[in-house]
Amino acid sequence: VMAFGTWYSNVIDKRKEALKAYVKSIILDKEIMLLSLNGDASFRRYFRVADTSYIAVDAPPQTQKNQEFIQIDEALASSKVKVPKIIAYDLDQGFMLLEDLGDTTFAKVAIGDRQEYFYQKAIEVLGKIATVSLPSLPKFDEAFIKFELSLFDTWMLDKALKVTLTESERNDLNEAYDYLTANCLMQEQIAMHRDYHSRNLMVCQNDELAVIDFQDMVKGPLCYDLASIVYDCYVVLDKALVNNLTIRAYDLYQSKGFLKDLSYEKFLNQLRLTSLQRHVKVLGIFCRLSIRDGKDGYLKDLPRVINYVLTECGDDPKLLKLKQIIEKYVVGKF
Repeated sequence: VMAFGTWYSNVIDKRKEALKAYVKSIILDKEIMLLSLNGDASFRRYFRVADTSYIAVDAPPQTQKNQEFIQIDEALASSKVKVPKIIAYDLDQGFMLLEDLGDTTFAKVAIGDRQEYFYQKAIEVLGKIATVSLPSLPKFDEAFIKFELSLFDTWMLDKALKVTLTESERNDLNEAYDYLTANCLMQEQIAMHRDYHSRNLMVCQNDELAVIDFQDMVKGPLCYDLASIVYDCYVVLDKALVNNLTIRAYDLYQSKGFLKDLSYEKFLNQLRLTSLQRHVKVLGIFCRLSIRDGKDGYLKDLPRVINYVLTECGDDPKLLKLKQIIEKYVVGKF
């Protein structure tokens, strides 16, 4: 890991110089200043090009899904979802020049008496994402879901907490994983952003919402993106608001031809289990960001996510053992 880290910091500034040269070649200005904008959990770096309305992106081709980013950007745009316009790109170098969507993140403005207004807008956008048709999207299939869940064992239990489960605890965990996986697979499978939350939405002119960070899109369970936004790892919404948003999403999906034979109660249950799958994965990811990538900022969000996990296990008999494992090994450690 360290070797990768050292290599990365050595090439990083060379890449910035090369990115600068690339931007110059397109906008033909003598002086170009790149202002760092990063806050992302990946190795993709964003820079504002000073005195222009462009964002320059350094996305090293060996680690970043640049071809996918471009394809998905176009597919979202054709479903009337606002995304940054791609001005130019160089796939070999891993550079892009995008439209600058400004500084107003959803997280900044979706608060106080405007909270519900903006969250309802975010639900409307989900209705558009659901209609995206892109045959090349990877499937969020059984192997994919199980791998995500295993991040919890690997990065939180094993590496962060040094916990070794007993054989029966390991079996209990796998049974819970089977249950959560089956719930994802039984749903209607649609285009899903996979990280649809308050930090990945921007607010543009006339309060139009724009979607960013969509390069990991897959085809997967209908409830997933809704779970990401109403049970956000960074924000806990009031129960009444969650209820309103969930009803609106259910009606919206039905109006698009989905959820034809699914009662609202069953929909709520699928949403809870989908959210739980996501939160268990996030427990692992936040530990991995800290341990492997040196990004400790996410650790402060862990108590919130642990709380979600306990709530989502609830009184579900099939999740009792998972809840016990979390209570025994995880609660109070972060």
